[in-house]
Amino acid sequence: MAMVRLHDPVLENDWHAMCLASELTDKPVGVTLLGERVVLFRTEQGVHALRDLCVHRGAMLSKGWVKNGTVVCPYHGWQYDRDGNCVCIPAQPKGERIPPRAKATPYSCEEKYGFIWVCLGEPTGGVPHFEEFADPSYKPLLCGPYTVKAAATRVIENFTDFAHLMFVHQDLLGHPDYAELPEIKVIKEKDRIYIENIPIFQPVAHSGSDKQDGTTYIYRKEVYRALSGRLSKTDPSNGQTLWIMISATPVADDECRVFMVVSRNYGFDVDDENFIRFQDIVFDQDARVIETQKPELLPLDLQAELNHRVDIFSVAYRRWLGEMGVVVGTA
Repeated sequence: MAMVRLHDPVLENDWHAMCLASELTDKPVGVTLLGERVVLFRTEQGVHALRDLCVHRGAMLSKGWVKNGTVVCPYHGWQYDRDGNCVCIPAQPKGERIPPRAKATPYSCEEKYGFIWVCLGEPTGGVPHFEEFADPSYKPLLCGPYTVKAAATRVIENFTDFAHLMFVHQDLLGHPDYAELPEIKVIKEKDRIYIENIPIFQPVAHSGSDKQDGTTYIYRKEVYRALSGRLSKTDPSNGQTLWIMISATPVADDECRVFMVVSRNYGFDVDDENFIRFQDIVFDQDARVIETQKPELLPLDLQAELNHRVDIFSVAYRRWLGEMGVVVGTA
């Protein structure tokens, strides 16, 4: 069954992580964003993205190969450059003009934080820069991508939620005996919403911590794009901080791929795999619940589900999506 191309005035003009940069080598890679098949390929000039469709007979360019700075269709060998122009039709006599319609739709493409990012529309700028995920001295680690059979909006709303830590992540990120939450204030700015100074008791301190038992971490969470957010959690006794960036890429209305980066300013002698494994476990716990939620699409009508005062950040997120005009993944 063919995937439906989704249209969204916000998400089409935003950046979405599509694959690990390490996966994009000398061969093209096919991915899907908002129901659109996209081919990624790397040349000496950088990374590029085109609609994954040869205009000639509809073959997938991602099934072809890269040659002389172009991606080659596997069916008849038509070659497309990074701007989507067909620059070679092998069956056509040399010197003959290539038809002007022989083009593939190009998309904006960037490499950052170890991921390949794509925008299907008109981005207002580059992929946002955060020093803690770009500076190697913080040892940024890539986690995922995780495939989730749920709307990307549900994943990001889960990111905004604190009350589930004590149950979904019991004995890892929280404990039922410490379920009561403090008063939370949401701060809204032009391009983001965030909360800060939220104390959460964690029964097991992170790898590399100088604590033998659990400790109370001070959280800051921010949603800076419709489907992207970041957090920091700091041990106030010593300043040890862990940062996490999350980006949920909408494959379809009810399916997404989640990309994360984890950085830290401590425990550099600890095996990086400890941090990655911990994140794998935590997100698997999240996904098992998120994939069961009904309705599958996030309701923007605040009367559709029962909201409690502790849901203030997730309610603010829903309102913000509505104000921006996000359509995909919402109801």
